[in-house]
Amino acid sequence: MRVYEFAKEHNLSSKDALDLLKKEGFEVSNHMAQLSFSELEYLRKAVGGLSPSSIKKSKPEAQAPLEIEGSISLGMFAERIKQPASDLIAFLIQKGIICNINQMLTEDAIRKLAEHYEIKIVFSAPPSQGQEAKIEKQSEVGMSRRSPVIVIIGHVDHGKTTLLDYIRKSRVASREKGGITQHLGAYEVKTSHGNIIFIDTPGHEAFDKMRMRGVKVADIAILIVAADDGVMPQTIEAIEHARSIGIPIIVAINKVDKVDPSRIESVLTGLSKQGLLAESWGGDTVCVPISAKNGTGVNDLLEILALQSEVLELKARTTGPGVGYVLESRFEKGRGPVGTLILQHGAGTIGDYFIAGSTGGRISSVVDSAGKRIKSFGVTIPVGVSGFDSLPQAGDVFKIVSFAEYKKAKSVNKQASVANYSQLYTADADTRVYKIILKVDTNSSKEALVQAIGKLSGQLEENIVIAHASVGNVSESDVSLAETLGAHIYGFGVKTDVGALSIARRLKLPIQNFYVIYHLLDALKLAIEQTRAPIIVEEKTGSALVTKVFDVKRLGVIAGCQVKDGKIVQGGKVVVYRNRAKVGEGTIKTLQKEKKSQKEVLAGFECAFIVDGFSDWQENDIAECYIQKKVEQ
Repeated sequence: MRVYEFAKEHNLSSKDALDLLKKEGFEVSNHMAQLSFSELEYLRKAVGGLSPSSIKKSKPEAQAPLEIEGSISLGMFAERIKQPASDLIAFLIQKGIICNINQMLTEDAIRKLAEHYEIKIVFSAPPSQGQEAKIEKQSEVGMSRRSPVIVIIGHVDHGKTTLLDYIRKSRVASREKGGITQHLGAYEVKTSHGNIIFIDTPGHEAFDKMRMRGVKVADIAILIVAADDGVMPQTIEAIEHARSIGIPIIVAINKVDKVDPSRIESVLTGLSKQGLLAESWGGDTVCVPISAKNGTGVNDLLEILALQSEVLELKARTTGPGVGYVLESRFEKGRGPVGTLILQHGAGTIGDYFIAGSTGGRISSVVDSAGKRIKSFGVTIPVGVSGFDSLPQAGDVFKIVSFAEYKKAKSVNKQASVANYSQLYTADADTRVYKIILKVDTNSSKEALVQAIGKLSGQLEENIVIAHASVGNVSESDVSLAETLGAHIYGFGVKTDVGALSIARRLKLPIQNFYVIYHLLDALKLAIEQTRAPIIVEEKTGSALVTKVFDVKRLGVIAGCQVKDGKIVQGGKVVVYRNRAKVGEGTIKTLQKEKKSQKEVLAGFECAFIVDGFSDWQENDIAECYIQKKVEQ
């Protein structure tokens, strides 16, 4: 029997059962741990004599938090928490962190150890002075339980959106172009285990920053690994993101209905190499076999999420001004700039003023994840908010403020940003520049594409200049700018205005629109390669020894040769050497073998040729033959 099963059977919380076991000295890793006979007997005796309410009251007094000033070594930390250093080292190895007794601990490692040993940690100098820190600093007064935020992470096409699709009972996956989630979507799902907020993240490598944002606002990460593929590059990247934030990882091994059971063991081996040791192998990582397509194991996964959330004791301030993160931003027809956001504390209502990064505004409309218009929203409810003065950046901190604070922030941020295209006009004639205008559907798409195009520019060794990048359909001004700069227009997830299309046709200016990121990158790569002039290189085909020289009137000087290696080619370039010194060169005008014209003569045969540009032949000269080849850049 597992801890959570015993707790459920006796009307306890999993945390209460864990507290009872740890108070008696039993080492139990988490609520999914299997109970031994002695542990089970102890729990039955303890619960038999105590009611659930009295068990909760019997919790030990909270210890004073441990203050960490600056850096601390593993040995010193072990001494301060009165635990063997060897136990700390073994625990960190299980978490994929290699550390010796004298090595300085990272903040992430300290937090993991503190969570494992149930110690409160206070850093004397907060590690981050940024906006994330402002969100976390909330008074404990007025805190109440909140719904968990779950991020679904993993490699491209491993089934993240299909899992969310099954849970939501809607066709999300079918609407994503190419089967890849290209926008960070947040959805509130009502289950038998309570409300859960799911964040679906993109799998394509170009959306690295979007995945990181999804992990940053989440409480628990579901790592999807396809049983037929195993651990892949974005799987490893997702694990690293979740570890860097310090959130628990629950592994869902997907597509088990398509593979032999032995493949699951292979997946577990791959996970263990990344420091995620499955419970069935003696570790503490919960791994759930599922089929996102037909729903096998999904209910088990939801129950484990609910139990993990219970153990985490998630709380938030539900009243007062809201503060949270902008997950996504875009332009919507009839609504203007819209931001998708999740509040971490407080609430928001239509009419409230807010600031978000370098922009702000007043909430004019709110739409929930089901597309329903609502008047107010609270903690962990994903919503689309309109009323922004300009598009916010994905990842900005969103804060409800007073009108005075909004006006003050607006005056500080009111700086005109005018694009400077002078470098595009004055580029050196010898410098190759491929200019593009990029129109996208959302700010996150723009961010990801700018990053991917920069990477492509380095790979191709080509100076790709993004002359203009913005959110919205391709407009007439975009076409005019492209003509002025000599740029190429690429659209991603957008349409072309009728007027812009008419002008583009008249100017014979192509506009390429795409809905899958790697299709756009492939097209851009192909276009650049087609504009490059091929490099001409010379390739040696063979050499010949001059054995006879004939001076024929009306024809010229003929060199009779024995081909020593390779071949001599009609029209090829000949370089002549005498006593290892170059004496001349030219082009083969005529080539014969046995008095018959030939296109080429192979090694071992005799031949004769006349060379344009050289006639001073002598016996024993060496003639090397070269041909020119075009090599694509």
